[in-house]
Formats: sequence, structure tokens, C-alpha cells
Amino acid sequence: MSHPPVSLAQAHGKVLLFTLLISLSFPIGSALTAVLDPLVVTWVRYLLASLIFVGVQGCLGRFALPSLRDLGRYTLISLPALCYFVAMFVALQETSALDASTFYTTVPLISALAGMLIFRRAIGWGMLLTLLGGMVAAALIIFRGDLGQVANLSLSPGNRIYLLGCVAMALNPILIKRYYRGESFLHLTCWTLICATLLLTLVAVPRLIATDWSLVSVPVALGLGYLALFATALSFFLFQQGSVALQPEQVSAYTYLIPVLVLLTGMLNGEAVHWEQVGWGVGGVLLTMVVMVLLPIHAGKGRVP
Repeated sequence: MSHPPVSLAQAHGKVLLFTLLISLSFPIGSALTAVLDPLVVTWVRYLLASLIFVGVQGCLGRFALPSLRDLGRYTLISLPALCYFVAMFVALQETSALDASTFYTTVPLISALAGMLIFRRAIGWGMLLTLLGGMVAAALIIFRGDLGQVANLSLSPGNRIYLLGCVAMALNPILIKRYYRGESFLHLTCWTLICATLLLTLVAVPRLIATDWSLVSVPVALGLGYLALFATALSFFLFQQGSVALQPEQVSAYTYLIPVLVLLTGMLNGEAVHWEQVGWGVGGVLLTMVVMVLLPIHAGKGRVP
């Protein structure tokens, strides 16, 4: 079953909601990996998310097995996000949140350069400067206005693992755009999650057996439930729709909003925000997002079939 075209406005809205959902997964994921093995956390969230989509498809009477060719395509689409989440949870055991946030700002630029090579298209100086500006603005927030702290970054084993995960994440919207064939997004998301779960099971079995499941308290179960339902099932569904309609660098650029969302979350939790340190960064990120939305409109882009 094919899916109707997604307008640019809808696509931007879906990716924005995806970013909101993902931004909350960082503190939850960090808390869960203090109790459970990172691979186990990732496996549980993918398994539960897969079951959610199988259930939804079954209730709608739309569950269908893909061909072997499509199964290979869905496996390819599932790899970048799977690699990223495994790398993130493994790296967070020794990598600081500050280092991880900094490295993640490279994702939109990597995505733009990879898109140029794979789709053989120029992104233009306007887009390139916007991406670089967003990267600097996000770094201003992360380092509280002191970019001199960039010099303190080191490529520790954990940071190297996470950087590889960032490269994988940069390829995520590119592979979705490349291998999408017009099927229902429910079907697409369902089978990419199933393929990812099967791949992860192959490497996670020893750790699943060794896991002390009595450690799964009610708060841990609720955290796993959030990751599965919102940060995996719903967010993947939204991300894949946005990735088909928008350019890869546009999709990835929404990650610049994550430091801003973390600030807002902190404010809601009663943390003090020193706007004299982060104000320029917040303004730069918001300006970057406005430009990312308007540039394709000025280039005469409309709907993606």
C-alpha cells in the first residue's frame, strides 16, 4: 500500500516532533544504562517498538510479509540508527554528556557531504554556511559561551565509538531517501524495526542471558516503555516520513535544537539558565532552523512525490 505525498510543512513538523521525543531519551537512557547493559537496553526498546507496530498493523489488517528483496532493503535502512544507538549507550558509560553533545553537532555537516557524494548534487554555499553556523551556535550552548573548551576534547576510546555512531546517524536520512519505494510508512517502520531487532539479537544473546532481570524495577520499566513507544516507535515513524520529503542535511540540522531543548527541560526542572552565556547560541540555532526551512522554498521546491 502506497503512502500519500508529504508536504514540506508536514515534514518539518514531523522532524521537529521527532527531535522533541529524542531529546528526552538522553537523560532516560543514561539512567537506564546505569542499571542494565547498553545492548540490553537497546534490544528491549527495539523489540517492544517492533511489537507495537506489529500490533497496530494487525489491528488495521495491514500486516504483510515483505519479499526477500524488500527485507534486504529494510535491513539496510535499519543499520544507521541501530549502530548509532548502540554506540551512544556504549560510549555514555565513559564519555561525558558534554563530549557526546559536541560530537553530535557534526552530524548535519557529515550528512550534507555524504548527500553530495551519494546523490551527486551541490548543496550551495548558503546551506553550507548555515550548517556551519548552526554547528557553532549549538557549541556555544553546550560550552556555555566558551568555545575555548573545544581544545579540551579528546578522542578517547568512548569518544571514537560515539563519533562512528554519529557518522552512521548522518547516513540515516540518506538511506531512507535512497531506498524508500512508496510503501506505507507503517509497513516501512515496522519492518525496519523488526530487521534491527533480529540483527541486535544475534549479538545481544549472551548479555540477555547474563542480565539480572530482577533489577528491572517499576521506574526502569517505565523508562524502557518511554524509549520503546516514543523515542523508538513513534520517533522512527516521524523521522522516516520527514526523511523522504526533506533533504538529508535539513533533517539532520534539527539535531541543533537538542541543546536548546535540554536547556528548556532544565528550566522546567528548576535549574538556573544563564542567558548571558547561552543567549547567542540559542539565537543562532533558531536562526539556523529558519534558514533551513526557507532555503528550499526559495529554491522552488514543493512536494516530494
